[in-house]
Amino acid sequence: MDWGWDRGGEYLNAAELVVGELAANAVTHGRVPGRDFLLTMALVLPPEGGSGTLRITVADSRGERLPMPVPAPCPDGEHGRGLVLVGALALRWGVLPRFPAGKTVWAELPGPPR
Repeated sequence: MDWGWDRGGEYLNAAELVVGELAANAVTHGRVPGRDFLLTMALVLPPEGGSGTLRITVADSRGERLPMPVPAPCPDGEHGRGLVLVGALALRWGVLPRFPAGKTVWAELPGPPR
């Protein structure tokens, strides 16, 4: 990613974490044999200038396995923190159906000040 974001900076670190969590969920919960997932990222800049928003989307082929509202994870558990982290870092996130089958999980993160 070369949008002028500082390597090791908080914005790029947050983006890397969200990409990793959404991709891991697609591999773990959205996998269909013979199918992969699709990851896209777009930096949306407002016309009046400003920092913009990074939109991350991960699409997979399992439409019936939707992320649920995330309860607090068990303190001793090894799983269940991915979407809690996404929710903490993202401005907003959600799920959309994907035609003809599957779903797209998306998250929007703030970009660094310009």
